[in-house]
Amino acid sequence: MRAQRVRATGVAALVVLLASITGCVGQSLKIFPMQKEQTVAIGKSVVLTCQADAQDPSLITQPQWKDPKGLVINEAAPGTRPEIYTEAMPTKQLQLLYISSITPAMAGNYTCVATYTNIPLSASVILDTYVAITFTNANENQYATKGQEFKVMCEVTAEPAPTIDWFKEGVPIETGDRYVIHANGLLIKNVQESDDGSYMCRAVVIHTGELSEREINVEVYTAPEMEERDQVVVIKEGETAQITCKARGKPPPTYSWIKASTRENLATTSRFSVNENTGLLTFSRVEASDYGKYICSASNPAGQNETEIEVEVLVRPKIFELFNATVSEKMDGRLECKATGRPAPRISFRKLSNPDRFTNGAYDNGRITVETSSRQTGDQMESSGVITISNLNRTDDGLYECLAENDGGEARKNGHLTVQFKPTFQNMPDIPIWSWNGQPVNISCIAESIPNATIKWRHRDVDLVETPHIKIFGSGPISYVTISPVDRAMFGVYKCIATNILGEAEHIIELREGFPPGRVIQAIQETITATSVSFNIVGPAEDMGPPILAFTTQYKENSNFDWNLARNRTWSINSPYIVENLRPMFTYDFRFAAVNQVGAGVWSAPLTVITPKTSPPQQPKWRENISSDSLIYGKYADKYELKWKVPADNGEPIDMYEISYCPVVKVSGEWKVVSESQCTIEELKSYDAISYEVRGLYPDTRYRMHVRAHNVLGYSLPVELYLQTALGVGSGFAPPQLLSSGAIIGVALAGVFICLLIVDLLLLCFRRQGFIATICGKRAKKHKEDEAKLGRDEKEPLKDTGDDGLKRNSSVEFDGRRVYATSGGTIIGKNSAV
Repeated sequence: MRAQRVRATGVAALVVLLASITGCVGQSLKIFPMQKEQTVAIGKSVVLTCQADAQDPSLITQPQWKDPKGLVINEAAPGTRPEIYTEAMPTKQLQLLYISSITPAMAGNYTCVATYTNIPLSASVILDTYVAITFTNANENQYATKGQEFKVMCEVTAEPAPTIDWFKEGVPIETGDRYVIHANGLLIKNVQESDDGSYMCRAVVIHTGELSEREINVEVYTAPEMEERDQVVVIKEGETAQITCKARGKPPPTYSWIKASTRENLATTSRFSVNENTGLLTFSRVEASDYGKYICSASNPAGQNETEIEVEVLVRPKIFELFNATVSEKMDGRLECKATGRPAPRISFRKLSNPDRFTNGAYDNGRITVETSSRQTGDQMESSGVITISNLNRTDDGLYECLAENDGGEARKNGHLTVQFKPTFQNMPDIPIWSWNGQPVNISCIAESIPNATIKWRHRDVDLVETPHIKIFGSGPISYVTISPVDRAMFGVYKCIATNILGEAEHIIELREGFPPGRVIQAIQETITATSVSFNIVGPAEDMGPPILAFTTQYKENSNFDWNLARNRTWSINSPYIVENLRPMFTYDFRFAAVNQVGAGVWSAPLTVITPKTSPPQQPKWRENISSDSLIYGKYADKYELKWKVPADNGEPIDMYEISYCPVVKVSGEWKVVSESQCTIEELKSYDAISYEVRGLYPDTRYRMHVRAHNVLGYSLPVELYLQTALGVGSGFAPPQLLSSGAIIGVALAGVFICLLIVDLLLLCFRRQGFIATICGKRAKKHKEDEAKLGRDEKEPLKDTGDDGLKRNSSVEFDGRRVYATSGGTIIGKNSAV
């Protein structure tokens, strides 16, 4: 049988060969890709193309594909995509074979068949599969934690098995102290921040030549580290407050806050808000109970850390107790003040009428003491302060302020310490009450006491009762009696008796009968002008009546004998007693009387006064008490204000004032005008002027200043003063005088001497002239004549010509020094300050 099959096969081959030789040479099928054996990675898709190759393709039937089992692979039904299907392209004599996501079971020999004029054609290809390199667990971004072990995961599947290599930043990594290469990754021991970076996981399959790389970015995370900060935070009750918590870490940590005592998560608690990204804890309205420990926790993938912060809440003091106290005089008084707050309030006291404050301790030699204490009450501290005043007196009565203060603020409250005392009349005036002609009067009584006193009245040691002429109003602490003294028996001493629980006091009021004043003892004229006269009046004794309130005068011309036609003038007591608008060169009669509440007394004997004729005004007087010989030192360098009193006009109105001022020096103890041409006269056209500011003065200069009043009859006598202006240039307040006038003159003279010496040296050098040349003998004759003259001058003083008392050698005082003047009055020594 086997031999027969061999012979049959040989015959068939021979027939094919003969057919090919006779006309089928060049007709075949080609498969693309053209490799006879092809290797495809599992999971990949493959397309194989079968194409007829003939001179006349129309003679070839449409190719078909057969699977490794010899079964024809059909085309896909419309709308379907099976794992293996074919697709015909008749126009091109192509047959495509599609294999989607190849699996090992799909491997084998695939054959493409067709016929050419009923002669079969075929071609085949062998598909083999393999497992490609696949990174099954190799994330491109992986995160390590500092200080811990970390495996950079890189799991690779392939068939045949791959070889794995590692690189960091392009540098190969080998197993060593810190790195261990595992089949599924790279183990890093004790991760540090320097391990942060880019790693390369490379897989190689030697048999297939496949190479694949996966770049993995490793970021090293660091656990949060809390930044240093104050462990105690102080916030105020009622305000909005914020507390920050900061930590360093990678990635940036998130934050949470809890209160240690309650373990509350403050992010979900009312009045609190937490920013988990910045660590900011906000108290929207701080309460006293918010004090305590708070825990800030910072966490990230690398770990968690926390810090504890002590929160101290400042609670403004609140005074909740301060009671008034009433204590009798000479006893001990006590006020207690209680306040809450946090921290414990400091308590002190102050009497509102006194700025001094009483803190803990003793005052007034131990008579006043303050004691304080404090204790914890719930969320706050309670402080108590007690002020004790021993041996109370009336001045201790009043409002006392309690001040409670701490770092959160202060509170104040007033309490009244009432000091009870028996009645007193110390503020009642001890003066008599006057009545006359049955005139009703009030006698009043005010009793000071605590508690209020009741008052009763006594007269002539008998309790006072109301009658038609006596009316009593009030029984305490104020009471007054209206008396109409129709009988002399109603005058006398009245007693006001005040009584309270602590004692009794009485006040004596004397009701006297009033009479008009007696005769004026004396009235003499003091100053008389053409139109006025002033008097000095001595009144009568006041024993018999109320005090004198005024003086009155009647005056008339001497030729008129009827006092009923006289004019009147009344002055209040102790005012200037002046009568004005009189006529010049007339004789007047004056009589005077004293006046009190009852009326005017009897007239005095007449006083005759003769007014002089009209004349220039009286001499003005300075408003300040200035001596005419004294030297006044002005505050300013260029001005001075003169102030005077308006003088009497002596019958004719003042129409102007004349102000004159001249530079002066003191010669032999007397003031002398330097030069009349340097005097300045100014007129002030005003009758009521009382001041004038002199301007344009020279600094450090002495002046004589005159003021004269003028009317149509001429000028008054001048009132004068001597002034020295201050140092300085121009206007403005003078600076302190550093050099005396004599020193300034000396400096000026030294400067002049130096200038003259320089000029003389120049004359000597260029022209052989000058004082130095004369000394050297170049003008000997003239030099001798000058010496003779000088000798005479030194031995003989200049003679007095008799023309002027100043035309002689005179000494002129200036700042305690002496300078010399020529007979003409020109100063040849040190200059004056003029």
